Amino acid sequence: MRFSSSIVINTPPEKVFALVDNLEDWPLWIPSIKKIEKVSEGPLKEGSRIRVTAKSGVTVKLLMTITEFIPGQRGVMQGRVLGTRMTRYYTFERIEQGTKLTAGGEVKGPLAFLVRRGGQRLSEEIVQAAKRKIEGLED
Repeated sequence: MRFSSSIVINTPPEKVFALVDNLEDWPLWIPSIKKIEKVSEGPLKEGSRIRVTAKSGVTVKLLMTITEFIPGQRGVMQGRVLGTRMTRYYTFERIEQGTKLTAGGEVKGPLAFLVRRGGQRLSEEIVQAAKRKIEGLED
């Protein structure tokens, strides 16, 4: 079961990527993300691991492993939540208006329908919050 959400942000991909790449600050601008910490040392790369605490209906804790990382273009990570395998991805596409940011993923397993719903809500929240943060539309 797949899910995704996209938005156009009026700035170059490098600026959007710099915001998204700074994982530890996500809880400051994404309300559902309560905590993110890098488990691996050094900059993000394939094989890096991160621990995420999110609240989207219920509080979940995930240990995610980065499986693909192309700075400024794409990041993919995998983990398990509620017995369900989850893949999340972020893409940064240069377009005439600036950047098309997409957050999405895929879930497989017995509770995939439930995890997909939370994943979709969180993806929408991430792209909307990134646009507000970058374009200065904070309340």
